[in-house]
Order: sequence, then C-alpha cells, then structure tokens
Amino acid sequence: MPFSTALRRSPGPAFHRRAAAAALLALAAFGLSACNTLGLTDETKAGGTTARPCPLVGVLNETDHVTLFRGDGTDLTDVIARAEIGKVVSKCEYNIDESVITVDIAFDGVAEIGPAATSRQLTLDTFAAVTRRFNSFDKKQVYQVPVVFEPGQRQVHFVKTVEGTELPYGGTADGRIYQILIGFQLTGEQLAHNRKVAYAPIR
Repeated sequence: MPFSTALRRSPGPAFHRRAAAAALLALAAFGLSACNTLGLTDETKAGGTTARPCPLVGVLNETDHVTLFRGDGTDLTDVIARAEIGKVVSKCEYNIDESVITVDIAFDGVAEIGPAATSRQLTLDTFAAVTRRFNSFDKKQVYQVPVVFEPGQRQVHFVKTVEGTELPYGGTADGRIYQILIGFQLTGEQLAHNRKVAYAPIR
C-alpha cells in the first residue's frame, strides 16, 4: 500500500504537546510562526516501534492555512485562493550501523479558488522544519505544491510527500529527540492575517 494512502484512513483522537518557547523563537527567526501547541494524531506514530519510536510530527499552529489575496486587498472579493493542511502521517526506519533515522512524511490538504483568481493554476509554498529536544532548531526545507483547478472545479485536494529526511542519533537517544513541523510558508502579511482573522475551514 503506498505510503500516502494512509492519509485516507480515519484520523485518531487528537492530542496536544506544549513546545518550548526557545525553540519557537528559533523557528520564528526562520520565517515560521510562534505557537504553544502541536496538533498530533495517532497516525504520526506509524512506522515506529516502542523500542525505536519515530520523531513527533505535527502542523505548526497558525501556519495550517493560507489566504492568497490580489494586490493589497483583504476583502472577500480580493481572495485568489485559500488552502489548508489536513492530516499528517509519518514512518521511519533506523539504520543501526550508521546511527541515522530516515523519516518519510506525507500530508494532505484542500485548496479553494477565490473570486479574484485569474488562473486556474497556483503553487502553494509549504515547509518541513526539524527541531531538537532542548529547544534547538535543526533545519528547514521549503516545498512547492502545484494545484490545478479543472473547469467548473471550486476545490482541489492535494497530497505532498517528503521522503528521506535523515536525522542522526546516538547513545541512549532515539527519534523522540526530534520533532518535525509542517506548515505553509507564509509572508509576514499572511501570518498577520492568520493571527487577526478567525479562520473559517474550507467545506
């Protein structure tokens, strides 16, 4: 079964973990928003074992959705498109000889075309960022997700896979020393909009 098909499984009950403030400040310095919680589901444990657990994976709060506007407009008539990230799943594999954990991630979402759109194609910028326990930022990569709206189509579902992220470990450490955060790569204006305006999920 392809890895990304796990996204079609019914999600388990959600739970939250409080992230350390210093780590969030480090993420903010790399263009990510600060937050206090990560939304995680049971699927984030897929691929790991009790003896060799996978890193925690979740969506960084306030970056789970994006609204694209025309020019400097902020009215509903200025909306080019909206998009939101849904579920995140992961699996991992330990290379004992090289002390490396290889993590594969997949996340899905939905995009909705707006009244100001002049094209039925757009590209969504997303990111995967790795932080370590004890508040240190490790690395971040931006990934583009192309979206195409067919004629008459108002919403499009998308799936993005991020494969082959290698994370070193050693001694008594394991995958739990890492957490991997997913989100949209937002501009300062987009982040301010997310913080100011209550979000209405795409239906």
